Amino acid sequence: MTYHVRIDCSSVYELIGSFMLFVHRKWIRNVDNGMTWVRQAEHMMPSEWEEHARQVKRYSLTDYDMLYAIALEYTGGSHITGYIEHLEQTTDQQWKHVQEQYGLLEISLTRDDCQRYYVPALKCWYEHYISHTLPQWEPILLQDADEKRLLMSKITPEEVVEVATNGIVIRDEKNHIRECILAPMWHYRPMNNTCTFKNKLLVLYAVDEPAEDDCVPSHSLLRMTQALADQERLQLLRFVSQGSRSFADIQQHLSLSKGTVKHHLAVLRSAGYIRTYWDGDSESIALRREGLSDLSVFLEDYVQVQL
Repeated sequence: MTYHVRIDCSSVYELIGSFMLFVHRKWIRNVDNGMTWVRQAEHMMPSEWEEHARQVKRYSLTDYDMLYAIALEYTGGSHITGYIEHLEQTTDQQWKHVQEQYGLLEISLTRDDCQRYYVPALKCWYEHYISHTLPQWEPILLQDADEKRLLMSKITPEEVVEVATNGIVIRDEKNHIRECILAPMWHYRPMNNTCTFKNKLLVLYAVDEPAEDDCVPSHSLLRMTQALADQERLQLLRFVSQGSRSFADIQQHLSLSKGTVKHHLAVLRSAGYIRTYWDGDSESIALRREGLSDLSVFLEDYVQVQL
């Protein structure tokens, strides 16, 4: 391994990620509580929010890489209002420096547009949603980050990445990555999100909500069982069990649309049934056999099977 792995827990990432999810609604059907969460958040937003969202929707999702890059450069830790203020006061020279440092010269978002549209929208999102919900999820993120740091002393950094992401293996055979930053996320659960920069990889991994009632199946168990309740996903698992496959291989074998295959892979990743080997722009998918073993353990534990 040629890259360094570190854990970085910051509520600033949650600000950006939840904002992007709420504004654009992409992947919402793959997110826990999906539209239920959207409707709850909508009730918390003021009337001027619609105009903020309309302005921001005009920009590409890739522009958010710039917000994450500035968050990585921000030295105020989890201080969200400090980050927004930093974003608001960023000079044109600082903006260009981050673009060059992180390989984001092709990003279409300008500093002026960011400060004109994104900053007011982020302020509104923080004031009316994030500040009210932060006590619910921030302690969970901090606890998970501490657990992952402890894990770093027991297993290899590559294994920590795979455990945190439920199956992503970073190969980086061309040695493009010098640092992999693992950041726990709440709103995207159970999905992972990645930002690929020059020499850096930011992996925003999902953290599950702790079970409050032993009588209710955990989110993990529900994902595992629901993922298998589909003929096409079972066929996909059978196909990748025979060896690593590319996305194109899977699409051709199952004769499915690109969008359908992406959805099935997202569901299977969330359940922990597939391992994704990532190397820059390419990836291959294989069966994650321990995921099937985990299903047996989780199921027996829940139904309290007496052996």
